[in-house]
Amino acid sequence: MPLAAAETTDRSRSAESRTERRRTARPAARWSTVLTLYLTEVAFRLFLIRHRVVPRVHPDEDAYLVLARALAGGRATASPAGVVVPGGYSLLVAPALALAHDPATAYRLVLAVNALVAASVLPLGLLALRRTGVADLPALAVAGTASLLPPAVFYSQFALTDAILPALLLGWLLCLHSLLRDGPLRRRTAGGAGLGLLAGYAISVHDRGVVLAVVTAGVLLLALVRGWTPRAATLLAGAALGASATAAVLLARYLQDRFSDAPPSSVGSQALTGMLNTALLDRTCGRVLGQLWYLTVSTWGIGGIGFTACAALLMQRHIPLAERVVAAVILITPVLVAGGAATALPEDHRLDDNVYARYLSLFAPALFLVGSAALHRLPRPSLLRHTAATVGLVGLCGSGVLVLAGHRLRTEQFLLWALPDSSFLAGDWHAFHLLRSTAAALAVLALSVGPVAAPGRRAVPYVTAALAVWAVTATCVITVRVSQPGLEPRWPVTGFPRAAGLRPDDLVALSSSLPRAVQCAQAFQIDRGRVWYVDFARQSAPSEANVAVLPTPRHGPPTASWPRAPRGWSVVRSDPANRLVVWRRDASRSPQASPAIRAMPAIPPAPGTTARPAGTAGAPGPPGLVLIRSDPVAPPSSIPPPFSELPFRTRAITRVVGEGRRPGTH
Repeated sequence: MPLAAAETTDRSRSAESRTERRRTARPAARWSTVLTLYLTEVAFRLFLIRHRVVPRVHPDEDAYLVLARALAGGRATASPAGVVVPGGYSLLVAPALALAHDPATAYRLVLAVNALVAASVLPLGLLALRRTGVADLPALAVAGTASLLPPAVFYSQFALTDAILPALLLGWLLCLHSLLRDGPLRRRTAGGAGLGLLAGYAISVHDRGVVLAVVTAGVLLLALVRGWTPRAATLLAGAALGASATAAVLLARYLQDRFSDAPPSSVGSQALTGMLNTALLDRTCGRVLGQLWYLTVSTWGIGGIGFTACAALLMQRHIPLAERVVAAVILITPVLVAGGAATALPEDHRLDDNVYARYLSLFAPALFLVGSAALHRLPRPSLLRHTAATVGLVGLCGSGVLVLAGHRLRTEQFLLWALPDSSFLAGDWHAFHLLRSTAAALAVLALSVGPVAAPGRRAVPYVTAALAVWAVTATCVITVRVSQPGLEPRWPVTGFPRAAGLRPDDLVALSSSLPRAVQCAQAFQIDRGRVWYVDFARQSAPSEANVAVLPTPRHGPPTASWPRAPRGWSVVRSDPANRLVVWRRDASRSPQASPAIRAMPAIPPAPGTTARPAGTAGAPGPPGLVLIRSDPVAPPSSIPPPFSELPFRTRAITRVVGEGRRPGTH
């Protein structure tokens, strides 16, 4: 008997040991799986952007890139946006520009940083779903799908703040939930600190971050007054918010000092002015409804279920406080951001102003996660009610847009880059179709909810897998049709510097009469020099400049492009095909010229042309490039061919260049 008892005890101890080992191994296996999927998503994103080498969204990308170069120790230049935009995103990608000086390589590294940050939606989404009670495997599948949504991938293919904002928002919501949820003081304190730091950093990333900071301050004030959280955790969160907001202000002040030629961004004041203008009330309401419509449609209605689920949580007193507060924040924050965007966006006759996609794209993964959690957890009657409410929400927003926007949806300029999701759903890449896009999104919603609402809920895994495949398909198609390099107007970025003979260390005065895309691109391409935007009819070139580029005059010789050119400047290149005239200052006359600039070789003439000394610029010559210098000319050599299709390319630039907005509306 004692021996049998001993054997039984050994067996029980062995079983307990195996159970403990399995329990210990599960988290390690889970997170190794998450890491593998995360790296797979990063690789997928890098594959999609493998051909991207130049900025496309002017002036937005250029503005962030020149700030990043300055933060990496480079030289300040003209701000392509016309204002000094917030520098938080530029600070994040600045190491990429410190590692590479070649603009193409640096740009690719920036997009790699985007991929690393944007793919973190997967682990953050997994944490969020686990807190809602969704099991490990379904949570992993849904989080992976959320990180592959077109709004979460598309903007990460450009050097824009929208690449990192979805992940930042998810981290902010998780920290808010950690602060409010019952648990150890250490965890709640860490959540509060993270909440304040992320909200403050969001201020430095984009003006939308001000909304996150205001909401954070409001929640902390309520928590302090009503005793929702330990006082120490609340005070630490407030201190973190104050410190990070102060750091954002100091960063903005530093960049303003570096880029003193440009005024600070005025988006906030524009939004406030628009809100107080009652004459714009109809336009503002229509734009808010349009943004909410686009957000719901771009998540195929699943995000709409997320909206309605959050609204339902507020009505249920038995739900824990943390869940109800987070639900309220998810409801309020997009509306506030949409209201600010609706009043801040200028009246520039763009169709997408009425259904603006970009400013609410950061909420798409979060709302998709909430809606997917509802698909997995809600009973059939509740799920059907939320689906009906979503259809009503989409119908209300869409009808409001049709009524308040009216003819503008048919007559204003359509930009494919600004409406990728609705174009994919409508199956038309050349025009906007509100009703067709709505019908397609609601069809996907019906195909998702129908099988899940069937008895037994056995179709949930299949619906989750189908949504993942649909997300990958939509993202790939949008990338090919909208982001592919074949649609990029590369000439303003790489062709213009070659045609003008610009060098990386040139100090270039660009005429404000040149195409806007050309002006914006050179601020990043001239990586060791700098650029100024000059109205040569009213202004003179800066004293430091050694190159001036102006449009070809309509009449007269190339020298007529700058009738009041100071002494020491001469035309070195005239390209009628590309409609530009390049002037250079004699290096010996430049007060700021460096030895490297004085040693620059002469620019060779084009085949079939003759180099002329200064003073004979008016002599007629064959078409192509005409080179006029006061110093000896090097032997003829080949140069890039003239860009004879500039009028066509100019129309293409107008059509596909991204935001291209007035100053201050980055």
